[in-house]
Amino acid sequence: MHKIALITKDVEPFKELIELFNDNQYEIILLNMNDIGDNHKNFSEIDFICLNLEYNDIINQHLISSIKEQSKVPLCIFGKNHTDLEKIALFNAGSVGYIEFPFSSVEVYGRINAVIKYLHKLTKKDIKKIIYGPVQIDLLNHSIKNGKKTYHLTKVEYKILLLLLDKKDETVTKDRIIDFVWDNDKSATDNALGIHITRLRKKIEHDPNIQLLETVWGIGYRLNYKLCQQNSE
Repeated sequence: MHKIALITKDVEPFKELIELFNDNQYEIILLNMNDIGDNHKNFSEIDFICLNLEYNDIINQHLISSIKEQSKVPLCIFGKNHTDLEKIALFNAGSVGYIEFPFSSVEVYGRINAVIKYLHKLTKKDIKKIIYGPVQIDLLNHSIKNGKKTYHLTKVEYKILLLLLDKKDETVTKDRIIDFVWDNDKSATDNALGIHITRLRKKIEHDPNIQLLETVWGIGYRLNYKLCQQNSE
């Protein structure tokens, strides 16, 4: 079941939207913005964040940035009467969208559902486990078993794998991976991506002479899916 965090002081405008999500097997986690403070809820299992802002100020921008430091999943702002410049400031802080009151619950549900389906479309295609030699990559449980060792896939590593699996045997540019994994966060760098690629390699590769996750120098990365295709589920 996918989980959506709704951060708002007033639930009333969202009742129809919440009902739509509940009817379609989503779990809505309600949070009051006053309760967030500096001790944010752990967003590691959240698939999408909706944040209702009554007005725009530096504090709200800081709140968005702080939440995004904890979770790289899409965060969308609900608001009204924000100027274009204020909206740009919210986007720069980490929001990937702005929905203005009053809104169509059906349309908003459709938009958010489409984003989440795209992020999880590989598991929707029943690619649940990939076997590569002694390595078993379990996408459903975000885990990797490499011989006798078991590793947890971080959110970033999981999203990197999703994208490379979607483009299996094709080279994916660094910019494309960064945009997908970090939600168009301009502060993300090639170095940050390289660090996560290195950590992911240590978890999924068992033979130093054969790379499952290949580097295409100067361009990006490619998943050599043919190495494990015969054993995929």
